[in-house]
Amino acid sequence: MPIYRYECKDCGTVFRVFRRNGNGSPVECPHCNSRITEQLLPRIGVIYKGNGYYRTDYQNKKQTSSDKTKE
Repeated sequence: MPIYRYECKDCGTVFRVFRRNGNGSPVECPHCNSRITEQLLPRIGVIYKGNGYYRTDYQNKKQTSSDKTKE
């Protein structure tokens, strides 16, 4: 079963619940027993691989004629 994060709108408590997909029953806050809760977006890890993620990857590798005269 996936883990979902919820936030209680009454007391502000953030908690996790094991739920099946499609289970539409309201979630109750374990702190104040309120049913006014909102499901939070899942946290995901992002791994950047390859070229194009840094400013230096997009720079022009060729020197123009004006760059050569400055040297």
